[in-house]
Amino acid sequence: QEFIERMIGQLGQEEFNSFEKALALESPVSIRVNAKKFNPLLHFEKVAWCETGYYLNQRPNFASDPLWHAGAYYVQEASSMMLEKAFLKAKELNPEPLKILDLCAAPGGKSTHIASLCDHKDVLVCNEVIKSRVPVLAENIRKQGFSNVIITNADSVDFEKLGGVFDLIVVDAPCSGEGLFRKDPQSINEWSIDNIQTCELRQKRILDSISKCLKPNGILIYSTCTYNPRENNKQIESLIELGFEPVNFEVKGNASHTFQCMPHLSKGEGFFISMLQNKSLENPVKTNKSSKLLKTLKKQDEWMQGIPDEIEIYGFENKVLGGFPNTFDFFNESLSGIYCFSIGTEIGELKEKRFAPSEYLPFAQFLIKDEFPRVELDQSNALKYLAKNPVMHQSNERGYVLLTFKSIPIGFGKFAGNRINNLFPAEWKLRIMPSEDKWFSFSN
Repeated sequence: QEFIERMIGQLGQEEFNSFEKALALESPVSIRVNAKKFNPLLHFEKVAWCETGYYLNQRPNFASDPLWHAGAYYVQEASSMMLEKAFLKAKELNPEPLKILDLCAAPGGKSTHIASLCDHKDVLVCNEVIKSRVPVLAENIRKQGFSNVIITNADSVDFEKLGGVFDLIVVDAPCSGEGLFRKDPQSINEWSIDNIQTCELRQKRILDSISKCLKPNGILIYSTCTYNPRENNKQIESLIELGFEPVNFEVKGNASHTFQCMPHLSKGEGFFISMLQNKSLENPVKTNKSSKLLKTLKKQDEWMQGIPDEIEIYGFENKVLGGFPNTFDFFNESLSGIYCFSIGTEIGELKEKRFAPSEYLPFAQFLIKDEFPRVELDQSNALKYLAKNPVMHQSNERGYVLLTFKSIPIGFGKFAGNRINNLFPAEWKLRIMPSEDKWFSFSN
């Protein structure tokens, strides 16, 4: 009742009636294609503010589609894809390679979206403060194949200690979740005045810390999935008082520094997004060196199968990591005091001085697929492979093989005479086999 009364106050009774009717409708289903892996000619309705976003007519069983497991697309709420318009405006204001922080990154929808809009000279730090949520963030980054990404597990206060090292910070803040009421009915049960007040305080603490990490003229993109002005506009007003200036960006022909999506006005859930520029000349970079700096390794031939020449090789403990130098340089110069879960792409591992290619390597966008033997799987065998079963295949070949579905890699195997042994990452295993009548595969 308290939510209803506040929304009537915000919207007026007539518009609230339209809002309430929209909440009774089915939530739209939308996906964002990973165009750097998968670029089919699609005939679905496009999301107006995202070049690679599409609406589906109904929610299929995505777990039955090997392309979803391969990182060829991401299931993402349409309103949140509005981030694309803000990011492209930030890129326009600063065309130099960007150092970007996505502070509240799990499960990875916005992170993978940002990464898809970057080039390899940009560096994206994807952070998640809750340790148990970091593996799913890493899974989505790795499946989508981005190599200019650093995944961290730290609090906003830890980043505050760095000073002004970022050109762009995205804060998709923890919030009261009012915009999810239609999509996730459980969020209704979690709503309370006390919870809202807790969210407001948490958001202010995060923004106070993170605002100190922006370079002069750096950009802050702040978003929530709520309608509450105290979690949205009030937080923006507080930043303006600190010296931030609004930056307009355009969505569907309308320019503003804030957009509030509502289900009766746009095809998506409740979402708020705003864009500001740091006009402070302070935020000096602080010394944050660690003794655990990543160092380049001399390239060994056995490590370099499928790896382009421009990829540098780094070592960390027994791991062989690959990526673009600017990503590793930024870690060494600015982030070595922050807990890092992963950096770049894991190329392989040294086990008793023997090299084994990483189970994550097949998903890397830079991988030269033609340097590996390939076996194309149909949907039935692909799903069996994703469930960690061996692939029945007669061959006299030996060594590693790249397994594909619709020509997109879904993992490594190893030839073993009458079968291919399964090297799909165990933690990503398909645990419930979808019944054949529920199979779905994204295609034309």
